[in-house]
Amino acid sequence: MNWHCILVACLMTAACFAQHEQEPPRSNEPVIATRPSEQDKARAAVTAPALNVSEQEVAKAAAAFLDWAGASTAGQREEIRRMLEEAREYKAVGAAFCDEANRTAESDFTRSLLALSVLGEMRSPVGRDCFQKLLHRPLPEKGIVANGENVEQTKLAMLQAKAVDGLAYLRAPVTDREVLWAAGKHPSRIVRAEAIEAYLWNHKDSKEARTTLLKYVQPKERVFVDRVRREPTEEAAAFNRKLTVFLKAHPEAVAPAPKRIEQKGEAAKPPKQNEPPVR
Repeated sequence: MNWHCILVACLMTAACFAQHEQEPPRSNEPVIATRPSEQDKARAAVTAPALNVSEQEVAKAAAAFLDWAGASTAGQREEIRRMLEEAREYKAVGAAFCDEANRTAESDFTRSLLALSVLGEMRSPVGRDCFQKLLHRPLPEKGIVANGENVEQTKLAMLQAKAVDGLAYLRAPVTDREVLWAAGKHPSRIVRAEAIEAYLWNHKDSKEARTTLLKYVQPKERVFVDRVRREPTEEAAAFNRKLTVFLKAHPEAVAPAPKRIEQKGEAAKPPKQNEPPVR
């Protein structure tokens, strides 16, 4: 008798029974049965934290406002804009948003991005210095590399792109110069592309803005000046027409046709009718 085989079989059987007898995994998180529409109603009912507070309380108020704004609904967009416009000249609030963006730049990327977005919408005089300092922060040379991309570089570049949005939205000659510099000379393509888009949008896509941009944009990146933008109320058919014109003008932007993968020793079979080919 092969005792070794019997022993292995017994162990496997015992393991199967033990696995079967284990309790199913449990979670301490409550089951959420609320519909998204009801969740939106609940979020919309939350009162916005006030920003007209004393300087001693402004940091706490700014943090609470970011919490509220981050969980707000699309219907509260105008309320957020109104509150930020009212607080525009209160430099302590703008400084608090800037501090929060810098504090969380490495530890909480989405929080930092939110703080920069709010500061940009505020159009505060404090925002200019905050955005300029962030824009000129050197990209890290070392960091985690995933799929050939330096994650730390990409994160900072995305924050700098948001800073460019804020500078462009200020719509002042001094900030426009920063945006034009970024469009042509910033080391990150992410920032250069966003600077081009932000400059055009804030100058209403005028011919003058395009002419000015072309003086700064790198020759291989002039395609970004012609990029199409889908407006919030634009229908798909109208956008597709613009996209077709763009692709005809820039055939290099057309994605290459997909290639069918052939398995070893076997010719690729043609796809059946209404069936996509194997990629």
